[in-house]
Order: sequence, then C-alpha cells, then structure tokens
Amino acid sequence: MPFKKRGKRSLKLSDFIFILSLDLKWAPPENVRALLREAEAEGMVRIEGEMVHASFDDKDVEIPMGFKPVSEETLLDKGIRLITSQTGLNRKEAIAMANEKQDQLRRLVELDAVMLLVAKDLGLEVRALAEEGYQNLLFRTKQDKAVESDNSSGNW
Repeated sequence: MPFKKRGKRSLKLSDFIFILSLDLKWAPPENVRALLREAEAEGMVRIEGEMVHASFDDKDVEIPMGFKPVSEETLLDKGIRLITSQTGLNRKEAIAMANEKQDQLRRLVELDAVMLLVAKDLGLEVRALAEEGYQNLLFRTKQDKAVESDNSSGNW
C-alpha cells in the first residue's frame, strides 16, 4: 500500500512507516518496523540504508478501497514483535529460539510464555506482557472450571 500510495517502487524508511502508522492508521510505528523486518525476511522488500525497495510489481497487487488489516495480536505475536523490534532478530530466529527453550523445558510451558522467557533472557522488559499472560491464564482457568461444572451437572 505505501508504494501504491506514493506511486513509487522505493520509499524512505520514515515515509513507509509514516504512511502505514500515521496516514493510514494501520499500526503503531513499532509494529510497522516489525512488519518491515518480516517482509524483508520473506523477500517482499529490500531495505538498503534508509530506503525500502519493493521486491514485487505493485501493479500486480490490488488493494480493495478502504482496506484496513484486522488482527487480534496474540501474546505470542506480541512476544515475537518485542524480540524482533528490539534485537534485530527476525521472526523465524525468535521462534527457533523459543522452540529450543520449550524443548529444554520438556514442553511443559506454553509457547507464548516461553517466548516471554526468551525475551527476558535477551534482556528485554517483559513485565507488561507477563501480566497480560497471567490475566489470560486466569481467564482460561475460569472458563475451564465453568465447563467442568456444566459437564459434571449433566448440562452439556
């Protein structure tokens, strides 16, 4: 979309981020930077210095009028984004580190929590995400108890 909007195959990094975050309001700048790293890792763009170059012909891509990406970012996604935006690692590297850590923990810990452990090991601040994970766990526990209660009373 940024390339189409400006009618160019190359944009300044700051312009690319501005278009997606402030102009189109698709995501905060931090998320756009992480998206750019993922797009580069997937070969969709090439970043050279302060320039972002499209690795595809934007004429082959149609974007519906009024399109806005919708996604509910999971705790796992937030952990990956934290790592990729703060360390320079790409998504695949972050996931590989988490998988290795999860294997060390004998797969007793869910991957989203393991991703936060990896982020912490890398020296990143994870307090807010850990609190979110804790709240998610409490919510799931309450749901599980409600289902067990319904099943034990014969109400299915």
